[in-house]
Amino acid sequence: MNYKVKGTIATIGEKKVLDNGAVVLDYTVNETSENGYVTPFSFNIYKSSEYAEFVDKFIEFNKQGDEVEVEFSIRGKEYNGRIYNSLSHWRCDKVGSGTPAPQEVESDLPF
Repeated sequence: MNYKVKGTIATIGEKKVLDNGAVVLDYTVNETSENGYVTPFSFNIYKSSEYAEFVDKFIEFNKQGDEVEVEFSIRGKEYNGRIYNSLSHWRCDKVGSGTPAPQEVESDLPF
């Protein structure tokens, strides 16, 4: 099952290359509710070596401060009798990323 959250990218961590060639990247998105409370979500991207370029594209096209909608899944693992959950990035789209409307420019032209 996938979930979605809209917010602002707060941080983008360092890209890490694992021994098997896979690439891992962590980033944080802050969701602000209508009453002004901020909820941070920490996502991780894990791509095997043949899909590592997707992490580079994420870094290239997403910057801190961008408004995004993230689709993710929740993964759980048990370790020493405890359950640990992580939010696994599935997709990230910019919100309102259309091209801005051209600004009116005043000129000295008579028409």
